[in-house]
Order: sequence, then C-alpha cells, then structure tokens
Amino acid sequence: MKKTSFKILSVILALLMALSIGTAAFAETDDSADIETNNRFSVILSTATTLNISGLTANCAAQMTAKYSTSLKIKMELQKQSSGSYSTVKTWSKSATGIGISLEGSKVINPLSTYRLKVTYTAGSETHVTYKY
Repeated sequence: MKKTSFKILSVILALLMALSIGTAAFAETDDSADIETNNRFSVILSTATTLNISGLTANCAAQMTAKYSTSLKIKMELQKQSSGSYSTVKTWSKSATGIGISLEGSKVINPLSTYRLKVTYTAGSETHVTYKY
C-alpha cells in the first residue's frame, strides 16, 4: 500500500512540476513601458503604460503628464481574451488635479490565458486610449 501511495504521489508531483514549467511559456511578459510623447495632443504631454505578467500575477501601471495643470484621470482595465474577444476582469481608476498622475495595480491571473491592459488617459476634455499586450 505504501509503495502504491508513493508512486501516485511521485506522479502527481512530476505532473505539477511539468505544469509549472509549461505555464511560464504561455504567460505574456513585458517589463518595458510604452512611453508615448505626442504633439497631436493639446493637453497631454506624455503617457506610459506597463503590463508585466510574472507567474500568477499581472502587474499594471500607467502614468500621464500634462502640458499645464488641469483635471487628470487614469482608468486601467485588465482584460482577458476569450473566444477571440476581450472582457474586463479588473478595473482601477484614479483622478487628480495637476500636471502628473500615476496608477498601479495587480491581479492574480490564470497563466494559461492571454491578457492585455487597456488604459484610458483623460486630461481636461482630451482623452487617449492605449493597449499594452
């Protein structure tokens, strides 16, 4: 009986180790931020969007600077792909007045799924939407 239990336990552990190694291949990881400085905006000076997926956690961050002091808002939506479309699984938002704002958030995820970060930047009446994959 002990030999059978040991064999079953060994097989289960081997499968868990194989799955933990295999799941890292499915996770999208990007440590860099997409920094966008654009002259096409009259209020927004720059934005930076970061999505870093590590193991079971998605770490999200967004920053925005404005050309002058105004009302600022960042809305981050972590979205999961399912059947070819994306649905929001977590939302963070922050508002402030000034020339700069930043927002960070994290969420436990399924490493076998595909995620993206949708960020809506608002400065005054100007809005800019970015996606980070």
